Amino acid sequence: MLTITLVASLICGVVMCFFGFKLFRLAMAVAGFVLGAGIGYFIYSLTGSYLPSAGSGLWIMVFMGVGGILMGILSYRIYKAALFYISMFLTAFIVLKTFLLTMGSGIGVTAFFMVLIGKTRIGGAADTITEVSVGKPGETVGSAVAGALLKLPGSTQTEKFWIVVGIALVAGAIVGAIVLLLQKPAIIVITASFGGLLITQSIFSLITRFDAFDTSAQSIVKSFAAGNGQPALSTIVAAALIILGIILQFKTAKKS
Repeated sequence: MLTITLVASLICGVVMCFFGFKLFRLAMAVAGFVLGAGIGYFIYSLTGSYLPSAGSGLWIMVFMGVGGILMGILSYRIYKAALFYISMFLTAFIVLKTFLLTMGSGIGVTAFFMVLIGKTRIGGAADTITEVSVGKPGETVGSAVAGALLKLPGSTQTEKFWIVVGIALVAGAIVGAIVLLLQKPAIIVITASFGGLLITQSIFSLITRFDAFDTSAQSIVKSFAAGNGQPALSTIVAAALIILGIILQFKTAKKS
């Protein structure tokens, strides 16, 4: 199931990165589906331990599938309005991911939030997100999050949580408003960025799965929450894909 999910994400990323402007309405639907699947995945991460048979991959696929379909349909029907909230959430994600790349050893955004709100168990499994290895040898998600928290203002984890979310959403709202004003060039940049990040995440996650095709919910949560283990390389690949996507989209937009 994890492999199928990653292949689907890779295909969605290609559509967004290289055909975002030409297939704008479809691209918004794809972006909405990915965003909704991410929201569904995060909700599962919080509620998985309360569900029956949480160790199987069924529930996480249900959460991600339902969230993705609902957001995909909504984004297709109100594609112009979707441009704003997709731009906002994409920017917020990039802000958070950049912070975690520089201050948190490249851990996943979801893992960071799960630790902040104290929900660290992986579904119904005995191990926790905090125990997942990441970054340097001997470093875990727990120690990486602790290091990142030191860089944030606020005296409690709750304050730190809302501060980092607030900063990311404000930055996202500003970018979303700019995108609506600029239209064509902003659409190309946003869709290429979204697609490039999605392609990179999918490729690196697939590479890590080649030697262990485990379809359990626990492995899916770990794969997406703990990052790809090579933040510097993945950043370079993502940047290259984004630039290539922007160039190709501008060329095809001129021809059409």
